[in-house]
Formats: sequence, structure tokens, C-alpha cells
Amino acid sequence: MIGEIANAQAQNDTAASRQYLVSKAGQNWFVSLSGGANIYFGEFDKHGALDKRVSYVGKLSVGKWITPSVGFRAQFDFAGMRGFLNPYSTQFTITDIALNHIHGDRDADGYYKEKFNYFNSHLDLLFSIFKYKENRFYQLIPYLGVGYAFRFGYGEDGIHEGEYSVNVGLINRFRLSKSVDIDVELGGMFVNQRFDGVTRGQMLEGGLTATIGLNFKLGKTKTFKHPEKAIDCDYSTYEKQIADVKNNCTSDTKKLSDDLTAAKQKLADLEKQLNAKSEAKPTVEEHKIIVENFESILFETGSSVIKGESLQKLNRSIEILKKHPDVNIKLSGHTDSQGSVEYNQQLSKQRAESVKKYLQEKGITAKIETVGYGEEHSVATNKTTKGRAKNRRTEIEIN
Repeated sequence: MIGEIANAQAQNDTAASRQYLVSKAGQNWFVSLSGGANIYFGEFDKHGALDKRVSYVGKLSVGKWITPSVGFRAQFDFAGMRGFLNPYSTQFTITDIALNHIHGDRDADGYYKEKFNYFNSHLDLLFSIFKYKENRFYQLIPYLGVGYAFRFGYGEDGIHEGEYSVNVGLINRFRLSKSVDIDVELGGMFVNQRFDGVTRGQMLEGGLTATIGLNFKLGKTKTFKHPEKAIDCDYSTYEKQIADVKNNCTSDTKKLSDDLTAAKQKLADLEKQLNAKSEAKPTVEEHKIIVENFESILFETGSSVIKGESLQKLNRSIEILKKHPDVNIKLSGHTDSQGSVEYNQQLSKQRAESVKKYLQEKGITAKIETVGYGEEHSVATNKTTKGRAKNRRTEIEIN
């Protein structure tokens, strides 16, 4: 069992050793400068020997390694093309572009020398074949990219339109120091067959390059690092603290639950008392009947004796009030404007007391408050007999 654990740990350590952090934005950049030879393959170029077709090429690259195995670069190639052209061929279509590339004299077979320059810019994806080591002497790096190539002619037209290019190759990298490498690169550029101005020929044509140059690593970080190994932590102290907090929360939760239950019960009791008190009051309809009957309690001029015709309606209100012994009653006495203010004030109080006495004699046990307003709150004009009769009254309020 111990052996299995040790073996598993060793496998984990080995897996961790193969992992590297992805470089940040400013890390693991590089710039490369190189030069060498270029050979172009067009429709008529096989007419001449290879040594007659070799031209120059110069390359500038700027790139970045994202991981030890994957990177990218932007490369700019300026190359020359040397070949041959038969302007009288009937097999292919010779355009004015191709004719601008002709120079020298026609040979015995009817061929002219062909020459032009081109500029090819492309973006490549890089792959490192071997396992990464910071001080590895040799690296093998294939690449694949796409770009755009422009022709430079020798005629009056100057720069002619270009073609999209596909670029493949292999970089042999030799380490000189932490910051400098030597690159030996073999590359190929493939374009549409009309690139050299000859159409209806082979589907693709292009150039093969062989260059040697220097690669300069930029930035403070020129290497890749392993992820830091996680440190095992002892959480026992925190687990005890968490357990204590949970226990305290459980206790506090129970107390809050008990308090909530008690509060709900108290609320229910208050609602019950409120409902009971509400039931003690007259209904809206009963209250309306009581007020209408009291509006008919009238008095003779200068008298506090209830008129006989008002007693029948007053008795109807008494029957309702007997059903609600817990209400509070306020009786307000009023007069017309006949007599002095002092006299009317006293008379209005007497009228309220007269009604109170009658209610109590009929069995009303509710609390009754009386007040006299004199002639202050008239409900009709005091200039007519009917108006003054309406003002000689006692009103009721129920709470």
C-alpha cells in the first residue's frame, strides 16, 4: 500500500514537471534577422539549371512563445526571382506583367531571362518538437502560416497586384546564450500560378528559401516556469472555529425561533381582542339608524324636555345601544339663536343631560359624556321657524 502511494506521488510529480505557466503579455518575445538564397518555380523555370535561378532573400520576424511548445510570429520576406520565360509559347497565356519581367537576349530555344522581386508578409504558427529545457542546445521548430505576396516589376506599371500565400517551413535553432540563438531555416511560399504573370499553367507555384540568421529573445522573462506546488495546510483550527460558530448559530436560531413564536401568539391575542372590541361596536347600518333617530330629537323653545314625537325614534336607538354596552357615547346639546349666548349655552347642556338621563332610565349602561355648544353649530337658518326648530336638538357620537 505504501509502495502504491509512493508510486502515485511520483507520477503526480512527473506530470507537474511537464507543466509550464502560459507566458504573460510582455514575456518571451523575440526578433529574428536572417538572409539566404531563394529559388522560384514557375511555368518556364525548368528550362534553366538550378544554379542559374538562385536569387537572394532577406527575412525579418517578430514573434512570441505562448507556451514552450506553441508560439506565433509575423515574418516579412523580401526576395528576388530569377527564371526563364518564352513569350511566344502557345501552351500558356503570357500577360503584360510577365513581359515586364524579361531582360537580356533571347537564347536559341526562344527563351528570355526573367527577373523580378517580391515582398511576402505572413503570420505563422510555430511548434516546438522537443521537450522544453531552458538550456537546450538544439530545437526543431516547424511552422505553418498564411500571408500576402506583392510583385515588384521592371516595367512602367511598377508594383503589380499580389496573391495570397501559404507558408510552411522548418527552423533549426541552435542556442548561443540565454538571449541569442542561431536559426537555420528552410521555407516554402506557395501562391496562385498567375503570380508571375503567366496563366493557364500549373495550379500553384512559389519559392523555396534557405536562410541563416540570429534570433534575439526580448523582455525580462526569456524562460518558462513550472506552476508553484500547492502547500498542504492544516485547517483543523479553522474547522473547530467553524464548528463553534455553527453551534452558536444553532442556539441563536432556536432563541429567535422561540421569540418569533411568542410574537406570533401575542399578535394573535391582540387581533382577537381587536376583533372582540370591533364586535362590541354597532355595525355601519346600526350606527346610521342611531344617528338618524337622534337627528329627530327636538325640543321646544327654551325647554330641555324631549318632545313626545321624538321619543319613539329615540327608543329604537336605545334597543340598538343595549346590544353594545361597551361603546362610548357623547351627547352634544344645541339651541337656536333666541336668548342670550350664556343662556343658550346652559340650555344646550341641559338638553344633552336630559337625553342622557332618559338613556340611563331605559337601561343604557355605556359611558355617556355630555357637552353643550349653545347656538354655535347651527344646522339650519335661525331666521325662520322651521330652521330654529331644527337647531333645537341633541346629537350623538359613538366610539
